[in-house]
Amino acid sequence: MQYQPYCKQEQIRMKTQKPIKKIIKASLFALLLTAGATYAQDTANKEPKYALSNAHSHNDYENDIPFQRAFQKGFGSIEADIFPINNELLVAHSKEHVNPEITLYGTYLKPAIAALQKDPKRKLHLLIDIKENYPVALATLIKQLEPHKNILQTSTHPGQLTITISGSRPKPKDYKNYPDYIYFDGEWPLQHTPEESKHVELVSFPFTNYSKWNGKGRLEHADYTRVKGLIDSVHAEGKKIRFWATPDTKSTWLALMNLHVDLIGTDAIESLGNFIKDLPKNIYINKEIHKTYQPTYQSDGKNGKIKNVILLIGDGMGLTQIYSAFTANQGQLNLFKMRNIGVSVTNAADTYITDSAAGGTAMAGGEKTNNRAIGVDSTEKPLKSLAVYAAEEGKKTAIISVGDLADATPAAFYAHQPDRSMEPQIAQDMHTSGINMFLGSGASNFKKKLNGTTAVELLEKKGYTVTYNFEDFKKSNADKLVGLVADNETRPKIEGRGEFLTEAFLKATQQLAKDPKGLFMMLEGAQIDYGGHRNNLSQVITENLDFDKVIGKALEFADNNGETLIVVTADHETGGLTLLDGDIQSGYVLGEFSTNDHTAVPVPVFAYGPHSDDFRGVYSNADIFKRLLKYIKK
Repeated sequence: MQYQPYCKQEQIRMKTQKPIKKIIKASLFALLLTAGATYAQDTANKEPKYALSNAHSHNDYENDIPFQRAFQKGFGSIEADIFPINNELLVAHSKEHVNPEITLYGTYLKPAIAALQKDPKRKLHLLIDIKENYPVALATLIKQLEPHKNILQTSTHPGQLTITISGSRPKPKDYKNYPDYIYFDGEWPLQHTPEESKHVELVSFPFTNYSKWNGKGRLEHADYTRVKGLIDSVHAEGKKIRFWATPDTKSTWLALMNLHVDLIGTDAIESLGNFIKDLPKNIYINKEIHKTYQPTYQSDGKNGKIKNVILLIGDGMGLTQIYSAFTANQGQLNLFKMRNIGVSVTNAADTYITDSAAGGTAMAGGEKTNNRAIGVDSTEKPLKSLAVYAAEEGKKTAIISVGDLADATPAAFYAHQPDRSMEPQIAQDMHTSGINMFLGSGASNFKKKLNGTTAVELLEKKGYTVTYNFEDFKKSNADKLVGLVADNETRPKIEGRGEFLTEAFLKATQQLAKDPKGLFMMLEGAQIDYGGHRNNLSQVITENLDFDKVIGKALEFADNNGETLIVVTADHETGGLTLLDGDIQSGYVLGEFSTNDHTAVPVPVFAYGPHSDDFRGVYSNADIFKRLLKYIKK
């Protein structure tokens, strides 16, 4: 059987390690897994995943609920140490801890057989470590197993339950004296006859004999070479391998997967179980690399005139979300071409962790407010937004979102309501804003009647042209234009959305930037936040990459006129994303989320164009408003 790595080992920089890096790179996408092998490839999406069937509950009997915790979690392998005492097999790590009530049959064999009979598709490997007197122990075990031979795995019968004996066990020459449903943990090196080899299911090794690694960082080159060579030699014999006494960390589990270890042992059942279960959604390999724009920097940081202000908000976009996109795009991001960088502190007036309403209001209106508040301060006093100030200065204005227009972030730029849940009321505030252009979904909020009228009717009375699909929106040249597109037109990129944001940006700049007084635009990448709430790494990355395409167009626009200030930031971070592994060369990312909510982590601010150096430093999100307003009002 050929074994391929689960995912890439981190890039090894030492020149002496180049052969290893080439081996890993060559086999990144060639992953396999059958019912008895370690690696798999999902034929539907071609993304790798590691199976729970390869998770091994080490010293399982030490759990508060032996067998059931690991089995119900989906583990494919469970370990029990036994002592033969008084014609019974008692489960314990040491003889002084044996309890006559905790037997191998009652604790493991009986519930395992019953569970497997109920689920014909389920398989289980039971590793039985005999601590002493294997002849008596095996005789007792065989007596208990004989009535259940039909469910046991043999070399000729694909049973559901595989029994492997470790610890005290016979010499290979004596394997023939035992039933073919009894497998053995092989002694290394395997110097067996072909008949003896049929009785060997796997080979186990103490990890500490090969490496002193503590499970943090990565394996050193010498250790990696030593361990990889051992694993390859075991696999060359057609046997499975497991290590005991390994560090029990996520970095270790991932390293063992990279090394093709067949059984990943743990004492942390829920942690390893969740880690493996979530791998399919926590891995992303980018297949569509977009080219980035190279800015000229001719007006960047200079004290020139600002005619256009473009505020790009990646909702929920923290630094790890950005770096995951950078990794996925093979080390290229338009965002990382921006030289002037600051940090925004996002807490709300009434809580440590902001929501989009308070975060958006702080940037739009210049004051921190309570969570859920839209366009009002903490006393519910209305705040005039940057967009409204710009409109009053005679600039053309646009609010664009790849989400619901009555949702918190876009609403903060035109509405004034005490709670973000008041979508119909928020929608009815739009017609009084004086903003030229709106685009987003959520049309139902604008069609609900309040006091006998709808937001759409109010908009039309104010002279707005209202369109209901993106194509009609792009075709219209109306000076006051609202695009309320169908919700599926703002669906996630991974569900088939086209170039909505980029095309919307180009439409707005081409139509509005002709005005001699310039424009103000707020464009929101709303779906980054949605992906974070769903803990969907693929959505987070693809939405960040889509948002980055808009940033590239904005940089190009700024260079073409020399009088545009661009600010790119987020209202908060969503998901508590942690990057556990990745490879810039191949666009591979492995990440995990700590929450499905927002976090308090400050977010980066990137600026480009005249006076972009004003956005350096660490400051309140409300200061973004103040720093932009002085150039809008000039």
